[in-house]
Amino acid sequence: MPFFKPEYLLPAAAFLCLTGEAAAQCPSTQNAAHRPPGTPLLPAVTRIEIENPSAPSKPYPAIPGSPVDRAQTTGGVVGKSSLTLIVTLSSDVASGCELPFSVYDDAGPPINQRQIASEAAFPGFYVTSRPYLRVIANGSNQVRLTLPVAIRLGTSHIHRHRLGLSTPYSNQTPETPVPFEFQNNPVRIASIYRVGANTGPAQPGERVEIAVKTVEPIDPASNDYTVMTSNSVPRSNALKVRYGLSPTNLAQFPSLSNDSVAAFAPNFADGSSRLPIIISTPTPANLTLKSPTNLAQIPRLPTRPQSNARPVAPAANDAPQSVVVSAQLYTESTGEGGETLSLEMPIN
Repeated sequence: MPFFKPEYLLPAAAFLCLTGEAAAQCPSTQNAAHRPPGTPLLPAVTRIEIENPSAPSKPYPAIPGSPVDRAQTTGGVVGKSSLTLIVTLSSDVASGCELPFSVYDDAGPPINQRQIASEAAFPGFYVTSRPYLRVIANGSNQVRLTLPVAIRLGTSHIHRHRLGLSTPYSNQTPETPVPFEFQNNPVRIASIYRVGANTGPAQPGERVEIAVKTVEPIDPASNDYTVMTSNSVPRSNALKVRYGLSPTNLAQFPSLSNDSVAAFAPNFADGSSRLPIIISTPTPANLTLKSPTNLAQIPRLPTRPQSNARPVAPAANDAPQSVVVSAQLYTESTGEGGETLSLEMPIN
């Protein structure tokens, strides 16, 4: 068996680099004044399809012919919180080359203007360096681009945007962006319940754990979701819960300070997010008695002996009491949305 020394292998490897695909130049992302001679231009996006996780061989079209053909997401939900675009380019791109993509709103110019709808649909869109919009070519004319989709509450919404290759320089019109469309469905609350086997009345001073679940499990990555609002203010798109108590004098949230909003943290095996409440000791309403200033003005009435005393109604504190805990999903970027669920808990 022949023995090859390392120094003999090195020139051969260098020769392969000069003759194979590695010798191809990457498309230029510079303007004409700074582009090296002979550097190929960025290709154009000619076709978009949307990955179908349930049938990879049958991707969704970019623009559906019917609702059945429309790609769907549920922003923030495990396995449904992103959109993968299968992008066909006008020419092959050498393997290892970086391609900068941009997402544009359905209407309006593609440059020198904020893409308000896109900034609200895709978390982190407004950040200058968006790693999910920079794709490494594989030597063919097709690449895949995965976009995180923002959490939505309340109702579904059909989004329509455009995708194109662009340069980091301003005042350069890219090739005509290609439109794509998908439906983003809302995260929904499923239940609110008391944790533990004790289903009897709660006792004053007792610490009770309340759990909230969503219909589908939440992706932990969505805790980092941030979108830009129409007034150019970044807002968290992470899922939270707005809690309520009624009446407010019967219980309190010890872990909440100035607001009734808590992060949705599904850290338990059942996928629930939990929050403690402390049952308060019921106190009677404060009564203010006004004494007459002139005792002479009080008329004197004759007294009669009482033969049959009327039964005295029980005090308000003797009546059965309960506290109602409510929960509704919330994000800073969208506010409250969807159904509000309530749990009534009796108190001794």
